[in-house]
Amino acid sequence: MAYPKPLSEKNIARMYENAGLTEKQIDFLHTFFTVCTNLYGVIFAGEAWEVYSELSAKTETVMLSKRDMYAALEIMRRENLSFYVYEIDEIYSEECRKEEMRIIARRDLILWNVYGYRKYINLYDLVKASSGKPFYVPENLLSFTVLPETRYERELLELFDNLKSTCSEFTDVFGLAHKCPYTGKYLREFSYISEDVDFELRWMRGEIKGHNGNPKKAKEYEAKLKSIKASRYLLNKLKRENSIGAEQPDEIIEDIFDDLKAMGISLLNARQNEKLLQAIYDMCNNQHLWCNHGWTPSELFAHLNGGGVPAVGFGTDMKKSFVNGTIDKEKLIRKLSEKGFKI
Repeated sequence: MAYPKPLSEKNIARMYENAGLTEKQIDFLHTFFTVCTNLYGVIFAGEAWEVYSELSAKTETVMLSKRDMYAALEIMRRENLSFYVYEIDEIYSEECRKEEMRIIARRDLILWNVYGYRKYINLYDLVKASSGKPFYVPENLLSFTVLPETRYERELLELFDNLKSTCSEFTDVFGLAHKCPYTGKYLREFSYISEDVDFELRWMRGEIKGHNGNPKKAKEYEAKLKSIKASRYLLNKLKRENSIGAEQPDEIIEDIFDDLKAMGISLLNARQNEKLLQAIYDMCNNQHLWCNHGWTPSELFAHLNGGGVPAVGFGTDMKKSFVNGTIDKEKLIRKLSEKGFKI
């Protein structure tokens, strides 16, 4: 089922006028749903009304009825926005359409380079991972039109920036040796395309037998990848996988260390590896996560447990709590050690 194409601004304005919505209400709702998809990634229309109601009880907002919100969402399906508004049966084919079951989702959650329901895999994973968790609704909710970069993100990015590729070759997950093309460079100095993404690009170009591909989109995608330095790539990947919540924390960390290995990174001692791991924990524990309905793990823990934030570190007070799962410290150390990293 194809998503409806955008209409002209003139037609959109007429639709809003016929729905009886004011400019103030329209502007508010555009901001509100941008914030919702920034903090929550995906939200159902009925949940969005509950978030609006909770926000209105805490601070002054633009007056709306549920009818106003649902009418606006129907019109937003025909606008070119930073989010999609899906009917429930467009995502879950056996469900029946209901206004409160419309799904508002970030555009970048939807995979544009695959077909059918597979392109919604991140959305499915996120809906499952966030199920049952309370929504983060602070008084300043509307200030989250852009998620602020935390000091933990900046500190981790600086660590990634200053890692230098020193290995002339690396061994992949299948035990095969490859020449490293990045030797002698810092992560801030080159872009990185993993083996998985390289296969994806070849598939998109039509180089894989049985698939015609789309060379134009492949070229655009490759150009985007090459515009991002390896250090930023790692940070973005970590934040995204952490926020979707489909993988366990130790799996996410292993994946990052696999990338580091492929980049020719060989950290010299256990202290450096522990420092990097601690920076990853600090960043993740203070990141607003879609799978936590906008809460940081530290805030959600305190909210659900009446205060008190779990300490996460590699010292004597190491806890196994991390993000929305648990980490087996010994298992993680063993796996990273097998990859050649000293912990």
